[in-house]
Amino acid sequence: MVTKSTSKRAKKFVFGLKSDRQIDGDKMNSNFIKKVIAEGGDGAAIAACMQCGTCSGGCTNIDLMDMSPRTLILRIQRGEWETVLNSNALWMCSSCYICTSRCPRGVRPSDVIEAVKAIAIRQGIENDSTRFNQIFVDLVQKRGILFEPELMQKYGGLQGLIDQAPLGIKLTLKGKMSPFPDKVKDPKQFNAALEKAKKQ
Repeated sequence: MVTKSTSKRAKKFVFGLKSDRQIDGDKMNSNFIKKVIAEGGDGAAIAACMQCGTCSGGCTNIDLMDMSPRTLILRIQRGEWETVLNSNALWMCSSCYICTSRCPRGVRPSDVIEAVKAIAIRQGIENDSTRFNQIFVDLVQKRGILFEPELMQKYGGLQGLIDQAPLGIKLTLKGKMSPFPDKVKDPKQFNAALEKAKKQ
């Protein structure tokens, strides 16, 4: 037996989804959505998500996440700020864009996650992933090209470097990694590009 309220909800789910409301009928938190859009999530169509789960079904890292891409978008719609900013899904995303390419509504979960990550870092969220990201950026700024052994030493200490040594040797022997640090050919041009990116 279908009750009157259930019938209304089913109709709203399939046909009556409004741009200012979530799939369950609650009004969306426009302030949170605006922050994400301002950070680079424009064109992400967050409000268009109908919670079909296609993004989550294709996610290659979903087993490592505390919430799926579908749930992340829903919580952004609801304005559950702290829950979203502290989710490990932000850092487990490998930016493969499968979720974005498969979404039938044009939502871009990958772009949304990148935008929320930027907000989280600026607000001082700290974990192993943010520390790794910061070390990575610092080393790239230092010489323009990442030197992987230095990254592992700064991130994991001497033990981290030792643990990754077997993989590093294999990569070096196959020509995938240099055993010596290198620099970009034109450091001035590279630094100018970095400064320009910071201003945007």
